[in-house]
Amino acid sequence: METRHLLLAFVLLTHTLTTGLWWTAGTWMGLSSRAARYWLIATLGNGVGLCLMLIPGSGPAMLRVLTACSLAALGAIWLRQGLQVFLKLPRAETRQLVLSMALMVFNILVCVPLGWQAAGVAVSAGVVAATMLWSVREAFHPLRQEFNPGTAWTAAVMFGVVALCAMLTGLSQLRPDWSWPWLQSPLDTRQFVLTFVSVTLSILTSFVLGYIVVMRLVARLEHLSQHDGLTGLLNRRAIEALLDREAQRLERFNQPFSILLIDIDHFKRVNDRLGHPAGDQVLIEVARRLQVEAREVDHVARYGGEEFCVLLPHTEHEGALQAAERLREGVCERPITWGNATVPVTISMGLVCANDPRESLQSLLRRADAALYQAKDGGRNMVVSAPTKDDSATPDATQA
Repeated sequence: METRHLLLAFVLLTHTLTTGLWWTAGTWMGLSSRAARYWLIATLGNGVGLCLMLIPGSGPAMLRVLTACSLAALGAIWLRQGLQVFLKLPRAETRQLVLSMALMVFNILVCVPLGWQAAGVAVSAGVVAATMLWSVREAFHPLRQEFNPGTAWTAAVMFGVVALCAMLTGLSQLRPDWSWPWLQSPLDTRQFVLTFVSVTLSILTSFVLGYIVVMRLVARLEHLSQHDGLTGLLNRRAIEALLDREAQRLERFNQPFSILLIDIDHFKRVNDRLGHPAGDQVLIEVARRLQVEAREVDHVARYGGEEFCVLLPHTEHEGALQAAERLREGVCERPITWGNATVPVTISMGLVCANDPRESLQSLLRRADAALYQAKDGGRNMVVSAPTKDDSATPDATQA
């Protein structure tokens, strides 16, 4: 009796902690809240099922066993639903609800009155095994794509171990004549092993799920730290790091690059006439068009306000000028619609080519900024190329 009480305390402690963690993650921290609710219910169901097995005098033994098995199967189903929500996989909620109800009816209303304990345990174990294996099948590739192969294989092994334990439990009920080692032990020993294995698997499963939740959070925080919240482009901090890297390549390997500083013409008029939401929409659409027209190797960033920066690696003046014209034409090819209004949009650009390892990045950006202001003063909707550092000639300009 003392052993049973200790096991009960162990189950209550561990499942209270894991349930509390999922509740905290989903409610207070907002981490994948919908998936966390499913996993909370799964953990709670498993904990209640184990408690039913350990609480003496809580009802007929067969009813307690089959109710616990039903809750274990439902826990696997809820775990899979949470994983589907988390990974945005197709879900069949009606089918899973029907399976859950059918299992409960079979165990409680059929197996208990007829004394079919072995059949109820075996069917429940089969549902657990099939659900976990199906979870491995549908979640492996999404986990590998979003995270890494190690994470996908860890989850697959963890779910596979749960499925294997469930299959062995079901087989031991269907073939009691076989010499199953865990059936040869005293009842207290079997209860201890069953409880310890169940709790261990539950904790490890929660750990794996918690790990992927935290990894997604870390990835999102890293993305937010490097990207503009409105346009989704790189932010100033990220583009400056890339510019510094290109400057180091120029210094070490003499690999040239070019920079475009871009400003939306008359952007203040849009805010004043149509409001800031319209201005935000213009920024979003201009960012999208720049991203579409840029090459795959180029880096487009929101540099601040209505200003953008484009880094063109391995690109000298002629190639950079062609790229700048393509970007300019792509932005101004058609107006942007806002409600019943149409907003014609043009951009001005300052272009600078980096081919002198002795010139600092700050000097390059100053020359690009001067070229941009030359484009604004020269009538807008044009590209102005900055002269070389020692060249006092008038900047080259192209205009629509």
